[in-house]
Amino acid sequence: MTTTEAPRPPDRPMVPRPKFAKTAAVIGAFTMVIVAGYSAMAFTGYEPGAPKRDEVPASFRSSPGGYRTFHFWHSGYHGGK
Repeated sequence: MTTTEAPRPPDRPMVPRPKFAKTAAVIGAFTMVIVAGYSAMAFTGYEPGAPKRDEVPASFRSSPGGYRTFHFWHSGYHGGK
């Protein structure tokens, strides 16, 4: 009687391989969707729930005593060590 299969060595029995779980595929796909969405939001600079920002005119920013002028931050004694 002839067999086409090569005989296995006696110390190396056949080991069944575990199948790829469907749950792992679903979790992997879900993770990829989350990462892609986060990447798109970071690339575009979109922040959900953030109001649209208005720009303060330069004349308002540079007026004396106006909105946080140079002298507001850089005048007088600031303390320190």
